[in-house]
Amino acid sequence: MGLAATATDGVFATRLAAQGFTGPSGTLDWLASKMKPAKEGFAVDLELGGYRLPQVAFKRFPVQIELQAAAEAGALLSAKIKGRTQEIRAITVESYPGIIERVADPAKFRPQTKGTADHSLPVCVAMALLDGDVTVAQLEKDRRRAKDVMVLVEKTSVKAGSSLMAKLPKGRGASVEIVFADGQSLRETVEVPEGDAERPLSRSSLEGKFMNFAVPVVGKAGAERVVSLVDGLEELKDVRELARAPRGSGKQDPA
Repeated sequence: MGLAATATDGVFATRLAAQGFTGPSGTLDWLASKMKPAKEGFAVDLELGGYRLPQVAFKRFPVQIELQAAAEAGALLSAKIKGRTQEIRAITVESYPGIIERVADPAKFRPQTKGTADHSLPVCVAMALLDGDVTVAQLEKDRRRAKDVMVLVEKTSVKAGSSLMAKLPKGRGASVEIVFADGQSLRETVEVPEGDAERPLSRSSLEGKFMNFAVPVVGKAGAERVVSLVDGLEELKDVRELARAPRGSGKQDPA
């Protein structure tokens, strides 16, 4: 709610400004006077390059922000496993110490709630390896409790990634290595997760995430209608058409 409310305030303030509404500039003068040392010629930088908006990350997966790289690495490995998940002997995940403390503590290896599962590194990596993705449907349908997921969770160990920290000291990357029973191994390293400001979310990933959320509510045709309207937003003559589009019956389209 906090993030959404802030975004709403931003849109509201922008609409007011577009209509000529101004604020009390004296507030900025007062702030400048309180700075130590005092700032002379204090001014607000209105250049877009200085705004925080272009630096915002957009999560590809509906899980904790620090799990994005690990989930992406797991999904990439899933395509390479080719039905060999039962042959996996061990899974080693490397990340940053601070991240490990938050997403790989003992409780995260046996999450009892959805809120713990979507903050669990071992569970999210296991689901990504098995299903090639991490979605809200998995979390809402207790995929975390499935036997095949828990088998992989029990084979998972987590440690600090020295190479990641050396290259990107303040990053959120992750490296996932799987070792098979025959000794063969596969590794995927994601230094900057997709959706980060330095690596913006691709069109296909953005659409995929939207469809995962929208189809169960408005059906596939309804979700595609919303996508089409957003694509042509600049030419939309009545925004109420977009406002009506997300309303659905809650039923899936026939297969």
